[in-house]
Order: sequence, then C-alpha cells, then structure tokens
Amino acid sequence: MTLAIVACMALVMPAIPFAQPVDDDFASSVTTSAPLMKAVPQGIELTVTDGEVHHFNIYSITGQMVKSIDVAESVTVDLPQGYYIVKCKDWSKKIVVR
Repeated sequence: MTLAIVACMALVMPAIPFAQPVDDDFASSVTTSAPLMKAVPQGIELTVTDGEVHHFNIYSITGQMVKSIDVAESVTVDLPQGYYIVKCKDWSKKIVVR
C-alpha cells in the first residue's frame, strides 16, 4: 500500500530542479571588485581592490564579535588560533587561523 502511494506521488509531483552550489573561491576569483580574505600566520589578511572603504565584522565560532574594522586597501588583523566568521556587505565566510 505504501509503495503504491509513493509511486502515485512520483507520477503526480513535478520534478523540482536543484541548483548546484557555487564554489566560493571560484565566485570570488570571477568578481575582482569583491573584498578578499586569506589566512596568514597569527591572523587574517583583508584586501579591498575597488578603492572603496568596506566594513568587516569578525566573529568567533561561538558568535561573539571579536573585531569590527573598516578597510580601504589591505590590512592584517592579528587573531589567536581558532575558527572565525568574517562578514562584509558582499559575503560572509568561515576561516581558520593557525
């Protein structure tokens, strides 16, 4: 009985296409004006290439705001080892400082 119901639903329900996830590294390499972020020893390097000032918020993995900073060109933020979430107006990304 259950098999019959599932078979009927498969025939009646339209197929829903699923979007493929976008690779963040590929997307950030295509859009050159978006701010960039990379892990460096004892911190994070934030780079802005469009000539504007961008505001970044850095959170610990527990959700506490660790730092709030405005970046116009490139800056290195000193942080202890750990997992962080960096947010700006264009994206939000996870990063590990070792």
